[in-house]
Amino acid sequence: MKIEEMTTKEFAEAVARDPIVFLPMGATEAHGIHLPLCTDTVQPEALCAALAEKFDGLQAPTVNYGQHSSTRNMSGTITLRFDTVRSLVGDILDSLSSQGIRKVVIVSGHAGSLHMAAIKAAAEEVVRRTELKLMVLTDYDIAYRFPLSEKDYPDGHGGIIETSRVMAIRPDLVRSKKPKGLFEDKRFMVVPDPESCYPEGMVGDATKASAELGKEINRFIFDNLADLIRKNFGV
Repeated sequence: MKIEEMTTKEFAEAVARDPIVFLPMGATEAHGIHLPLCTDTVQPEALCAALAEKFDGLQAPTVNYGQHSSTRNMSGTITLRFDTVRSLVGDILDSLSSQGIRKVVIVSGHAGSLHMAAIKAAAEEVVRRTELKLMVLTDYDIAYRFPLSEKDYPDGHGGIIETSRVMAIRPDLVRSKKPKGLFEDKRFMVVPDPESCYPEGMVGDATKASAELGKEINRFIFDNLADLIRKNFGV
């Protein structure tokens, strides 16, 4: 159940059951000409909703902003600073802990390295001084283990995996024209225009994406993450 749709009494009663809280971390970020700015939001939201149902847990309100580096100058990307993400996640976890929550799974749809580092830094600081049991990951830690054929690589931001996943979750948001895009490696250079590495605003061949493939990938992620949750939380 979504926390924001509960009454205060219902929430208190739910906390007494010692539920796992699933926190989707989304983003507002450019994903090429074919995917919406909420691409990194709809994916973890759908996954957290399914996991909350499976484990009789609670779904926390989604955070729809993140830290962006390579796409920060692309039209539509709204970015937060590293310290803002770290503070925001830390405050949310502190508040959940103060309310009696003891188990939290954070799933980020945005997999940027600094973004994930900010979330993990907040999580590490909170677990040192509270009794929260925390799991932090991006669903792409699992998604990129899905076995594509060699001809479908390279794949990445806005490519076949991501496009297929969104087609399975929100087909109404995926535009009919799907591009191909390559990543131009700057070889360790730090540049003021990182978006130049993504001439098409994405990486991979989105023309090969399909809702059917997306359903397979989403199931793959769900099953693998559910196994990790059972193992780490003893449920």
